[in-house]
Amino acid sequence: MRALILERPGCVTLRETRVPDPGPGEVLLRVRAATTCGTDLKAYLRGHPQIPMPGTFGHEYSGEVVSVGEGATFKSGDGVMGVHSAPCKQCRWCRKGQENLCESIMATKVLGSYAEYLLIPARVASHHLFHKPDGVSFERASLLEPLACVIQGLSMLRIRPEDRILVIGPGAIGLMFVAALRHLGVGEVTLAGRNARRLEIGERLGAQVAKYDPKDQRLRGFDYAIECTGAVEVWERTLDFLVRGGTAMLFGGCRVGTSACFDTKKVHYDQITILSPFHFGTDSVLRAREWLLDPAFDLGPLISGRRSLEDGPKVFEELRQGLGVKYVFEP
Repeated sequence: MRALILERPGCVTLRETRVPDPGPGEVLLRVRAATTCGTDLKAYLRGHPQIPMPGTFGHEYSGEVVSVGEGATFKSGDGVMGVHSAPCKQCRWCRKGQENLCESIMATKVLGSYAEYLLIPARVASHHLFHKPDGVSFERASLLEPLACVIQGLSMLRIRPEDRILVIGPGAIGLMFVAALRHLGVGEVTLAGRNARRLEIGERLGAQVAKYDPKDQRLRGFDYAIECTGAVEVWERTLDFLVRGGTAMLFGGCRVGTSACFDTKKVHYDQITILSPFHFGTDSVLRAREWLLDPAFDLGPLISGRRSLEDGPKVFEELRQGLGVKYVFEP
């Protein structure tokens, strides 16, 4: 089969690799849609501790079942949608209802959706792989994983329709937060960033938009500020945009080994809540699937185009230059 290989930071190649055989409980898919994401872009730019190099990459997917291992609950020809990990359901954190922090959440994961075929491990296939309704496109179904991450973050907030919410960073996740907040009925969502094309997409999704400038007094007085850039300097400024009693959600993952500093006076005397959600649990995955099955929830503007695997190097260069949001590989 053909598969995109991340050889090293800045180098993606297309190779012929062996089609895997499903073992007990495993499911082999013919990939129909695999969307790009910020994590894969980070891996392309600087490497990632969870993405070995050289190796296949890509973890957002949907497809059709080709074959299954003994005990799997799917059959050949099933259209499916899923995410790339699943909790063990047994460790301390799973028992506490913090499945996103499962001690082995990344031990068994899906990697390699930028390929013609994709093997789903038994744990993921049994907990986080679902049938795809005929009325939901493969492209839309492939957005299950990033939407589950967004919903995991939102589940930590006590949002009211009248709240003023600032989203910083008009990348795929920031735009998805905008769509989700509007879907929840929040009336005032502001998207701040520097990429004019992406800000225009934010407007289409229902946000007010503003150029990101920490000194701009218009970026003040928010009940919630959701940081989606993964830049330390933006983490450090996010608290400045909040009212007393506000909440900063530091969603974007920063480079490993970095540190951030905050004004302790503001944190303490303004009673600022700081959250930094990680990954997702089953409840968020199920809720994300419900939203994707709802035609009223529109994520179409996030899709920048459809590409073949041969376009892989060009796609990641375009993403590096900020020219697109999410591309769909259709192997």
